Amino acid sequence: MFSPERATLIARTGVAVFSVSLLFPMLVSGMVARPHPPVGVAARVDLQQVTNVYELPRLPEPVARSRVAAPTPEPKPAPTVASAPARVAAVPIEITAVPASASGSVVTVSWYGPGFYENRLPCWPWLAAQGLPIQFLPDTWGVAHKSLPCGTLVTLTHGANTVTVPVVDRGPYIAGREFDLSPRVKAALGCTDLCTVVMQIQ
Repeated sequence: MFSPERATLIARTGVAVFSVSLLFPMLVSGMVARPHPPVGVAARVDLQQVTNVYELPRLPEPVARSRVAAPTPEPKPAPTVASAPARVAAVPIEITAVPASASGSVVTVSWYGPGFYENRLPCWPWLAAQGLPIQFLPDTWGVAHKSLPCGTLVTLTHGANTVTVPVVDRGPYIAGREFDLSPRVKAALGCTDLCTVVMQIQ
């Protein structure tokens, strides 16, 4: 067995060795140069980058973007197809020799009747003043003209037939025609659908 002095020495030596073994790693690590500055710079750069990310302006919410209405295109008008002009059937014009005694202008006349009966004539005030019917009737004695004053007397000659009639209506509105005859005047002149007459304005 050890003496008390020897046992105390061994115990102190053990404690000293144990203490040195604990301090040895710390001493060794203190001698090794640590690259702290680059790590610190990197840490600062990373922190700055993270800070910049949070300083960026925030984008608007998708709901706010959805409130902006997209412009709606205007509807294109449907193409219109131009209707072809109505074709007027060719009507032969009856040309009658003008008597040598007749004088005036040679004009083309037409006639009108069914479909217009019972219509009030544009010259109804003049007709009413004369005591005549103001509607267009099969026995109306008169002609239609575009511009001659109502009541103007016109003498028309077709072949051997001559009549003097007042202007009681407006028309015709077809190029090349000077008068529209009532059925009664047409029969008195002996005209067909279209004929030439000698016109004299009284």
